Order: sequence, then structure tokens, then C-alpha cells
Amino acid sequence: MEPVRHRAGWIAGGLVLQLAGVGAPVAYLLTKAKRESVTGLLSVASVRLTWHASLHTKAGVAVLAGGTALFVVGCVLLARPFVKSRLTLLLAVPLAALVGVLVLGVLALVIALAVAGWESGGGGGGRGGGSGDWLGLQSVGGRNGSSRSSRRKDKQPGGAG
Repeated sequence: MEPVRHRAGWIAGGLVLQLAGVGAPVAYLLTKAKRESVTGLLSVASVRLTWHASLHTKAGVAVLAGGTALFVVGCVLLARPFVKSRLTLLLAVPLAALVGVLVLGVLALVIALAVAGWESGGGGGGRGGGSGDWLGLQSVGGRNGSSRSSRRKDKQPGGAG
């Protein structure tokens, strides 16, 4: 492949497409989560519900697939000035972009859940007075008070307790 004369155009176009590819699904999910929330605030439950619901609707899958395609095309445009082999440009770069989209998607979901948990009062700091259980971790020990220490008190020798 021939070298390109003006790298700036390829780089700018690639970055714009990458930003659109990542931004469109994130904006779609966040606006849908806020709209479906009862209180109008972003919560862990609304983000989880929206994420799962968008994977089961045609519109949600189309937005996610379209965003992925935009990101991949942006990666190819961005790599064009630096890649000399057509095979690398058309095979390795898109494959690396797909892996990158998966990693960014997981990271975005984790960040959205963390922000939603913080906003719902689970982050502490006196904002919402939450219990700090925005991930549901306190349910592991049981909610009925039947922890090990309370069971030991019941089985003391001599019938006390």
C-alpha cells in the first residue's frame, strides 16, 4: 500500500468514528436507564435492567452492533497511515478493535454500575445514608440474623441461651 500524504485527516476521522462508536451505545443506555427509573435518578437496578433489556430488543442490539461497527471502522481509519500491509489493515486491526470494544464495554459497564451505586447512596460519605450494600454483598451472610456467632450462643453447655 502506498504511504498517505496527510496523516492528520486519517487520524481525526478515525478518532471521530471511534468516539461515535463508543458514545452512541453509552448515551442510549444511560438515557434509557434514566427514563425507566422511577425516581429519575440513575441506580444500579436501572442500569442492570436497561443493560439486560437492551440486549433483548432489536433497537438495543442494533445500537450496540452499530456502535461496534463504527468503532472498528474508526480503528481501521486511524491505523491506515501507519500500516503497510493490506492484510494487517483489514484483518488484524479489526480483530484488535473488536477485542478493544469488548474490554471497553466491560469497563464502561463496571463504571456505570459504580457511579449508579454511589448515586444511590451505597458509596458512603453521608450522601444518601445508604448501607453500602449496593452490590448486594450483605445478603451473603443471611438476612435473618442467623450468623455463626448467634448459632454458637444457642448451643452453649448447661442450657443457657
